[in-house]
Amino acid sequence: MVGGLADLVALDASASTCRNMRRKLSLHDPLDKVLTQALYKWGRMPLWVWLLPTGIPLLAFTYLPALRIALEGFPALSKLFNGENLNSLKITLLYTLLTVPLSVLLGLLAALALEGDNRFRQFVRALVFHPVVLPTVAFAAVFLYLLNPLGPLQASLQALGLQNPLGDPRGAFLAVVVVGVLKDTGIYMLYYLAGLQNLPKELLDAARVDGAGRLTTFLYVTWPLLSPTTFFVTVMAALGALRNVDHIFILTKGGPVGATDHLLYRIYTLGFEYFDFPSAAALSLTLLVLLTLLALVALPCLERGVHYDA
Repeated sequence: MVGGLADLVALDASASTCRNMRRKLSLHDPLDKVLTQALYKWGRMPLWVWLLPTGIPLLAFTYLPALRIALEGFPALSKLFNGENLNSLKITLLYTLLTVPLSVLLGLLAALALEGDNRFRQFVRALVFHPVVLPTVAFAAVFLYLLNPLGPLQASLQALGLQNPLGDPRGAFLAVVVVGVLKDTGIYMLYYLAGLQNLPKELLDAARVDGAGRLTTFLYVTWPLLSPTTFFVTVMAALGALRNVDHIFILTKGGPVGATDHLLYRIYTLGFEYFDFPSAAALSLTLLVLLTLLALVALPCLERGVHYDA
């Protein structure tokens, strides 16, 4: 009897607790409904609304000023082919035509000469690759010290009856070409070394068994199989020739008499020294066209390759 009474008391207490909880929940139901409806409406809003807090400042302070500069550059297109700009374009193309084949050829010759595992060749490979590790500014600063009128090479040049190359237009241009070629030869050597290591050994052994000499094996087996590597290295060298002007900043600053006035260096000087942004934008468009043409020519070439099937 006592146990049954205790059960009834406990049941009544639990029922009152449930009623209190329902009463509390009923007080919060309207607020929950409002919050749920608000979140539902926010969730159904278009995505562009969520982009407004970031998009408006980005549009106002980044894209619109860039568009204004680009639009101001269109009238400058009429002045694009004046004497100085044409000289920069000519210097850029001539620099590219000289540095690309020289750096590719030296990289290939270094890879062929230094292929092997003996310590001497590894040491020479490290020396050839060392300029790649150095920043271009530091590498060019070494040559600036050597070619300085008070530098260690000046006395030797005077003894030979030669003037300082950095003071002569042709000499300055050749100095810039030499620095650009030596800076990149090491990385192209590595590309060719990787290509040589991936050549099928059975084809090289078959050529030797057939009595082919080293030159014949290179011309008819090695060189054709290295064509994908050569295309890749050539494209990389051309891109580097069009984009890398750090050594020009250090050695010549575009001089003397505009002999090393690379197109990218001229864009920098027009935009950030003379603040002629329309002309700089027009020249940037010219550089973009050159890079686009290079990409259009390079993409089909990179897909080519020579394969010997058994």
